[in-house]
Parts: sequence; C-alpha cells; structure tokens
Amino acid sequence: MMGKERDLDAAERALGTLPRKGENARGRHLREQWELRLAALLRPIEPVTPPPGMFSRISERLAHDHTRQMLHKSRRSARRWQGFSMLSGLAIAWICAFLLMPILSSPEAPERYVAVVTSDDTGAPGMVVEIDPGRGLATVIPVGIDPPEGKAFQMWHLPAGASAPVSIGLLPKSPVSRRNITAAAGDIFAISVEPSGGSPTGQPTDARYHGQAVQVE
Repeated sequence: MMGKERDLDAAERALGTLPRKGENARGRHLREQWELRLAALLRPIEPVTPPPGMFSRISERLAHDHTRQMLHKSRRSARRWQGFSMLSGLAIAWICAFLLMPILSSPEAPERYVAVVTSDDTGAPGMVVEIDPGRGLATVIPVGIDPPEGKAFQMWHLPAGASAPVSIGLLPKSPVSRRNITAAAGDIFAISVEPSGGSPTGQPTDARYHGQAVQVE
C-alpha cells in the first residue's frame, strides 16, 4: 500500500469509519498522529455573537443572487420563445398561403380525377393515378406489384374516344409525377407486361391491369 493510501486509512481509523482491528505498529502510529491533529476540533469553542444585521445581509444576498439567476433564466427563455414564435408565425403564414392559393386563384374548385388500376384476373390493385387537369399533372402511386422475372411493367393512358393508348413510362417503385397529361372522366389507365426496356412496338404487348378515371368531388 502506498504511503498516501496508508495515511488516508489511518485518518479513517482515527475518525472511526474503519476498524482498528489488525492494526500494526506503523498503522497505530499514523492513526495516533491523526488523532492529535483532530483533537483540536474537540476543544470547546466559546460562543460568539454575530455582528448586528449579519443574518439580514446574508438573506438579502441570497435573495439577490436567486433573483439574478431567475432573471437570467427568464431572459434566456424569453429569447428562445421569441425565436420559436417567429418561426411558428412564418410557418403558419406559409401554410395558410399554400392552402388559400387555389381558392384565391380560381372562383371554382379545380377538377380532379383518380383512377384505381386493378388486375384483370384477381382485382388486386396495381397503381393509383391522381390527375390534375388544370396543371396537366398526373401522380402515379404504385401499390407494390412486381413484374415477372426479366420483364417490366409499363403504364398506358387511353383518352376517352381514342383508338390507341399512349405510353406514360415504366411503372416506378415509388410515387412519381408525370407532366403534360390531360385526362378526364372515362379515360382508361393500364399496366402491361413488357420486355425490360419497355414495349418494342409502342403499343401494349400484354395489358393485365386496367382502371377508369372518375371525377373526385
């Protein structure tokens, strides 16, 4: 055991926090030295009357420090909430502008259409197409179907009254937007099975999913 550790152990034995049993001569000597050092603490101390006003000055100082700390915290909290309020106000203003823009830009609600494209055999959904004719935008939402191995799914749009469908690309894995698409109620959307690069003829090879666009109220 190092000398410093022995000295600390002797101090604890002098205080009674460690047992004295098994103490050797060296340990007893160190303990007795600590007892002499600590003996002064056992001497009676004459009571002293504090100066007038000491307790009130201590109380005022403690109250002043506490108030200063609370004031500092309050100011810091106020600055934080001011920042949050500003950001929240900007966010609310942006959301309101975004929601009101279609209402303010047109006296009538724009027409919207949706087509749920399902399997001809099982009726299982293959994709959902949301059409916004006002912007010429169609949003394709695939439902997680997988084409046969080595093949690809291709999407088609057949406007009402048209004789041949038009390709709108391969079916994506995640939602995607297609622009410059004008559709109306009665239009047909379809999915066909094609070679991995798409239809070689520009027309569906094996159309297996179909759905009709209907207007959304």
